[in-house]
Amino acid sequence: MPEEYRNLRDSRRKAFVWNYVFNGANGSAAARAAGYSDVKEAAKVRAHGLLQRDDVNDAIKALCTKFIFSLAPKALLRLNEILDNPKHPKLTKAIEMTLDRAGQCARTAVDVNVSGSVQVNHTDAAIEDLRRLKALGVPRDKLLETFGYSGLDRYERMLDEADRRAGPLIEGEVAGRG
Repeated sequence: MPEEYRNLRDSRRKAFVWNYVFNGANGSAAARAAGYSDVKEAAKVRAHGLLQRDDVNDAIKALCTKFIFSLAPKALLRLNEILDNPKHPKLTKAIEMTLDRAGQCARTAVDVNVSGSVQVNHTDAAIEDLRRLKALGVPRDKLLETFGYSGLDRYERMLDEADRRAGPLIEGEVAGRG
């Protein structure tokens, strides 16, 4: 049995899950078969409540997965019967499916074109460049070459304003801990 099924809290939940999976996914019938009361359609309410629980859903999924896996040999036998019958109406579909599952399907290609743009705030980038160049001690004539006469004055004002809004820089060293 799957671990999710074994980990259910009580035997009635396990019985509910088993009956739900293997008896037609009828919640009320599964609740009744698991021993829950059906006074005033209580089994319907109990089934709804159980089907909202993660542990019950995990157990249902685990049992379904195990059951589907157990059906694979039977499905392969039926597929083999179809493939052996050259007059079967679904022969072409069976051949295509078999080749597809075996990795021998027709090659397909998808052509994807992606386009877009990057929005860059050039003013903020220029201010940060100016900040770095000033920190490196670049002479004013080189800054004028880089930013232009009107640009340099404008960026310096904006840099000063940004520094004022940021407040004073406090420099120091971290004292030893302890």
